[in-house]
Amino acid sequence: MVVDDETDILTVVGKGLENNGFSVVGFADPIKALQHFENGGDTFDIVISDVRMPKLTGFQLARRIKELHPEIKIILISAFEINKPEFDKVLPSTKVDGFLCKPFSILRLLEVIKSVDMPE
Repeated sequence: MVVDDETDILTVVGKGLENNGFSVVGFADPIKALQHFENGGDTFDIVISDVRMPKLTGFQLARRIKELHPEIKIILISAFEINKPEFDKVLPSTKVDGFLCKPFSILRLLEVIKSVDMPE
């Protein structure tokens, strides 16, 4: 699943992942993405979400998804540099598996997916 309120980014990331063999469902509205999980919709292996979105931040979305499906990997993307160890100290209750700073290439996204998709 890809969640980003910027439809251009949503489209580019979704197409890039599909071109590399992934099945992608995209949401421009984080509330609708969350409702998908709350209503028992399909589960996903990985959710890639923007951090800054109206109505619901990527952090809030990640926290709720992990409450419903703790096994799902979450990668947050942001235009701001995010350091995972520092994030873990500030928001330890929000389990996030990876971060990626915009702009990024699909190749870099695939590397991050591979790194977080390893069995624990």
